[in-house]
Amino acid sequence: MDSRTRAADPIRGKFRFFEEFWSGEGSCAILFTEPHLARGRPYLRHDLVEQHRDVGKHLEERLLEVEPHLELVDDGIPTIRSDLGTTLLPSGLGLRIEVQPELHPWLSEHLSPERYLGLQTPLDPEDLLKNEMLFSWSFYQLFSRRKEQGLVPAEVYPYVPDTQGIFDLSHLIVGTDLLYLLSDHAAQVLKIQERSLEIFLTVTGLFKGLLGESSGSMVHGHGMPIGAWFPDTGARISEDSATLISDEMIGTFCLPFIRRAAGPFGRLFMHYCGHHPGFLEMLCRMQEISTLNLGNPEMYDPEQLFSLCGRSGTVYFGHLPLLDGEDGESYLERLADLCRRHRTRLILVSAYHPRGSAEKAALVRRWHRLTAPTAFRSRS
Repeated sequence: MDSRTRAADPIRGKFRFFEEFWSGEGSCAILFTEPHLARGRPYLRHDLVEQHRDVGKHLEERLLEVEPHLELVDDGIPTIRSDLGTTLLPSGLGLRIEVQPELHPWLSEHLSPERYLGLQTPLDPEDLLKNEMLFSWSFYQLFSRRKEQGLVPAEVYPYVPDTQGIFDLSHLIVGTDLLYLLSDHAAQVLKIQERSLEIFLTVTGLFKGLLGESSGSMVHGHGMPIGAWFPDTGARISEDSATLISDEMIGTFCLPFIRRAAGPFGRLFMHYCGHHPGFLEMLCRMQEISTLNLGNPEMYDPEQLFSLCGRSGTVYFGHLPLLDGEDGESYLERLADLCRRHRTRLILVSAYHPRGSAEKAALVRRWHRLTAPTAFRSRS
C-alpha cells in the first residue's frame, strides 16, 4: 500500500492495509500490545468491582487502555468493548455472578438442564437485556454519545462483547453436569446445544445491530485495545470447554453447532485455551473458520501450528512467545521465516515490546518487508 495513503488518513489506511492482507496482496500485520489478561491486575485505575458498578468508570478504563495506541504506529486499529467477562450472556438469563476487585467474574449458580430447556423459545432479545447484559448495552450507548460529543477519539472503534461459543455457553449455564450427560444423555445435550446456539446467534446479532456493524464483517480486538479489520468474518467464537472432551465428542456435540453459528456471519474468528491437538486440526479443516487464536500457544509446536494454518489457509491471530536471548529483530525474523516456509498468514501480537515509537516504527517496517507477498511468492 502507498505509504502516503496511510499518512494522509491513518485509520482509512489501516482498513485498506487489512483489505490487502486478506486478499493475499499485503504484508502480515503486527500489533504491539498485550494479550487480554486472564490473570494479574486487569485494570489501570478502577478495579473490577468499580467497573461493574459504574458504566462511566468502565468506559474510562477502556479509554485509558486505548490511549497509548492513538499514535497509530503499528497496524492496530484502536478498539473498545465492554469487558465484563465470560459470564456476560448467562447473566442475561438471570444467573448470579460474583465479582472481586482483581478477578474476572464467575457464575455462582447454574440452571438444571430441564430449566434451561424449559426457557421460552424463540427468545425475545429484549428479555436478555438485564443485569450485566443491560450494563453492556448501556456502555455502548454511552460510548456512542460521548463520541458524537467529541469526548472520545474518532479513531476508536467499538466491537461486540464476549458472547463465548456454543459448547462454552452450555457448560457455563448448566455447569459440570453437562459433562456427565455426554455419554448417557446425548440427545439431551444436543437439545441444550440447540438452545445455546439460539442464544449465541440472538445476542451476537443484537450487539452487531446496536453497533451498526454488517453481519459478515467486523472490527475485532479480542479483548485488547487494538485490533484488526475482518472484511468477510462477522463474529468471534470461543470454545475453551471443547478441550475437555474427546475428538469423537467434539465431532458430535461441537462442530455441527460451530458450522451453524457461522451461518449469518460469513466466517468466524475462533479462540480457545488449553491443549487439544485434535481440536486444532479439526478447526483448521473447517471452511467456516477464517482465523484462529490459541490462548496457550506455548503448548503447541510452532512448526505444526504454522503447517496446519498454511495448508488450510487459516489465518493465525495472536501472541507468540519470545525465545531466550531473542531481540526484536531476531524474533520477527524467526516468525517471518515460519510464515514463508509454511505460507501462513499471521496477525502477530508481538511478545517483544519496543523502547519507544521510533523502534516500534522501525520494527513495523521490517516486519512488512519480511512478510511482503513477494517473500511468499519466492517460495513457490
